[in-house]
Amino acid sequence: MAEGSRYSAYFVKEVVSDTTPANAKFSVFRVTKSGIDINVKTLESAEIRDDAETSDFRLGARHVEGTISGEMSFGTFDELLAAVLRGSWKDNVLKGGIERSSFTFVDYNADLPSGQYTLYRGCEVNSVNIKLSAEAMTTIEFAVVGRSMETANSLPAGTSLLERTTTSPMDGFSGSMQEAGAEISVITELGLTVENGIEPRFVVGSKFSIKPGAKRRSVSGTVNVYFEDNTLRDKFLNENETNIEFDLIDPTNPKQKYTISIPRVKFTEAPRPIDGEGDIMLNMGYRGLLDSVEKTSIMITRVLDVPPVEGE
Repeated sequence: MAEGSRYSAYFVKEVVSDTTPANAKFSVFRVTKSGIDINVKTLESAEIRDDAETSDFRLGARHVEGTISGEMSFGTFDELLAAVLRGSWKDNVLKGGIERSSFTFVDYNADLPSGQYTLYRGCEVNSVNIKLSAEAMTTIEFAVVGRSMETANSLPAGTSLLERTTTSPMDGFSGSMQEAGAEISVITELGLTVENGIEPRFVVGSKFSIKPGAKRRSVSGTVNVYFEDNTLRDKFLNENETNIEFDLIDPTNPKQKYTISIPRVKFTEAPRPIDGEGDIMLNMGYRGLLDSVEKTSIMITRVLDVPPVEGE
């Protein structure tokens, strides 16, 4: 019987979509929850019969779909972050782009007698959701859309596993957020979602999807703050543009961090429900838009702790 305590997840970037690279080196996804699986449509005969029976039923088109979650840690998800932004790291800066990357994801159930490995190929990262809370670990969830699945007793010949990263999970009380260049110190929760609108494509003659299609990038999120004054609420009502920037700091080494910048923001809602006699919260929603200066709607800067060169 398979148990979650004996489960691991791996991933590797593909050179050709739906093909695991030869001699692949799989990274460990430090997983807390996974729902990646094969999605199979069904076909049922519409024949009308005088005995009121169904004459035929079979399985139809199929594709990979689902989410995989973890706790945000430094250096663990850089490759997947680049994929969801459809960009690449350049001088430790990642911006939204138009590149398409696919991956092979692997489920490993160590306690199964056979078929311990499930390989999902041709997987593109459709979305990411990052959530910071004042009293919790920072979480990250990727949604993927892929092309095919198979079970196996081992990883493909010639492949290997990279060492699991050891940086500690990030938390909501180590970072900070700035709006319009000023720090906001009354945040209780911050969420960020990037979506790509990736969908499977089916053709006659194949049960599996060909390379998925992709739509425009959507950057959105939420900010929950204590209702101190009407500054943020007025920005929503007056449709004032602003910017948001927040840090995700590595607790293992505070000199390392990610700074996520959304350089052009409009607030989309600002309800302040009153429920009893406790604190009143302002629950802001926001959208990130294309910024004419940065040429992107979102940017991630990776700050590394690089030891100084001796003699400098």
